[in-house]
Amino acid sequence: MDLTAFSAATDAPALQAFVAAAPVPPRNASGLPLHPVALPAGGAATYERRISETGELAVRPDTWHDRLNVLAWCLFPRAKAALNARHVGDLACADAPVRSRVRDALTLFDEDGLVVACADPSLAALVRAHRWTELFVDRRADVVSRWACAPFGHALMEKLLDPFIGLTAKVRFVDVPAAWFDAPWPERIATLDAALADALRDPADFTTPRVLAPLPVLGLPGWWDDNTDPRFFENRGYFRASPEPGSRHVKERA
Repeated sequence: MDLTAFSAATDAPALQAFVAAAPVPPRNASGLPLHPVALPAGGAATYERRISETGELAVRPDTWHDRLNVLAWCLFPRAKAALNARHVGDLACADAPVRSRVRDALTLFDEDGLVVACADPSLAALVRAHRWTELFVDRRADVVSRWACAPFGHALMEKLLDPFIGLTAKVRFVDVPAAWFDAPWPERIATLDAALADALRDPADFTTPRVLAPLPVLGLPGWWDDNTDPRFFENRGYFRASPEPGSRHVKERA
């Protein structure tokens, strides 16, 4: 994928050329080619339906947020198509104007999702338990050798242009064998894309935002220079403990 061409694509025609040159040109769930177009995004429902019905992806010129969404479509074409179809399917069954918990989860992942290929389930368990020092200090070597992270959310990508303490992603783990790390990058990203697409099509998955674990991304080895010092993880405002059961942070919306 030519990221030099992407960095120069600041309007819909240039983004369309970038999309057309992608290794797997993205299509919506109906098979229609994705077309970046210079249209106002409109409401969320209109935006998703336009993608589903016509393949048109609204982009605003000179906007990193929208441009990075195009990049996400090129990196994860199957998963993004499945996510859009799930949005539209949920809209079709909605019996109230309030966005459902399913669409809350889809939106959260679409904006701030981080895909973590993981060859060691015990590392994922440490994230879910908010055991940050054990994960990023005690088991740092395992994170380096048995993890690989790829931003999925275009808002997360935008924030990573100018990272800050407090930056947190919503994680989706994909279990991979150790051999996955030795495969060529296009093959690895295609494996993640296919696994995400399967999960997003599953009506029993992505039913609530709680399926997505928070991860302070500046703790990732190599993502922030200060995290080589174990004292970095003493910032409890950023590396927070797991909420107590029954607290307001873990309650579902009624």
